[in-house]
Amino acid sequence: MSEYMRDKMQWFGRSMSGWTETGSNYLVQATGLICGGVFVILLVIYIILLWRNQMKKRTLKLQKRAFRDLIADDSALRHYFAGGEITPKLLDMRKVQQEALQEVLLQQLEESTDDLQKEKIRLLAGQAFGALYRTELSSMKWSQRINTLLYIEQFQMTELLPRLEEMMRSSLCTNQERFIILRMYARTGYVRLVKELLRQNTAMSDSQYLQIMLLVTEKIWEKVIDHYEQLPMQAKYNVVDAMRIRNVQTTRELALLERLLFEDHVEQRIFSLRALAQIGRMSDGTKEKLLLAWHEERGIRSRLERLMYARLLGRVHTEGFIEHLNGLMGDPAYEIRQEAANSLAQYDQGIEKLRCVARVHPDKYARQIAEETLERKQYERKMA
Repeated sequence: MSEYMRDKMQWFGRSMSGWTETGSNYLVQATGLICGGVFVILLVIYIILLWRNQMKKRTLKLQKRAFRDLIADDSALRHYFAGGEITPKLLDMRKVQQEALQEVLLQQLEESTDDLQKEKIRLLAGQAFGALYRTELSSMKWSQRINTLLYIEQFQMTELLPRLEEMMRSSLCTNQERFIILRMYARTGYVRLVKELLRQNTAMSDSQYLQIMLLVTEKIWEKVIDHYEQLPMQAKYNVVDAMRIRNVQTTRELALLERLLFEDHVEQRIFSLRALAQIGRMSDGTKEKLLLAWHEERGIRSRLERLMYARLLGRVHTEGFIEHLNGLMGDPAYEIRQEAANSLAQYDQGIEKLRCVARVHPDKYARQIAEETLERKQYERKMA
């Protein structure tokens, strides 16, 4: 190798050695900076969590103290419930004290059975929290608005109903908020509820509709029945289901249910059959009309409708229904055969009628279900 090439190689080696040492120094410095930065971040997070934990403990301690002060024998709240007036001490409170008062009033409201006591609680809640709730309904936080609506509903703060109407008209009002507001309308008997129920584009589930129907006051319930034909179909189904749960007994309500037995919509017929089976009442004229309708169209009725019909015939008796029950005991669906057999057993001499079916019915499935029902009834009598 020439002298020139040897010098070049030595120079290149020295250059690489210097670069490696410099790069290593940079890497060590960078690693140190990163580790130091991570440590500082973790330290800041720890300090924040420690501070939040201390603040939470402090707030909890203040809440407990405020709670004890409110339920003390000589407190302004005790004085108010004993017949006194609402004093400034109950209204001019810090946030922690307000939260404690809110919890105490909610607890008292849940436990109280005295209407006068409940009215005093609602009156105090309206004065103590009305302005606060009105402000919080405008919050950008959905969870805060929902919680505020639930408090308003629990305290039944009717003075805020106009504000709730404004909220309903807002495009920012969500379906869940709308449902809680309608539930509030139902609890307080607010007539605006009927207009809202008549809307065709109401986005509510069946369970939400049913909750509202079961909460409405008698006055609003009457208006709902008045406007039944104008209700959306989903609302109609749930009104009928509410009739079943309410166990309605008035002539007007029963007449509506009986009329729905002959509607074109199969769902309405099913709901009315189910409701009347629960109530257990039907006029003689409707019984005859129902017999004729089912004699002509029994073959085209849906499975669920046949099941509800079999159940109804066990609650409202007439001699003509026995022939229909005999026919339903030969239905292709087992649950319908079973329901028909149970219904037949409810009639006078029902056990004898089942024995007759078990002996002479032309359908083997009818004979089998009659025998099964007889065995079960015999076992039930022994156990009784």
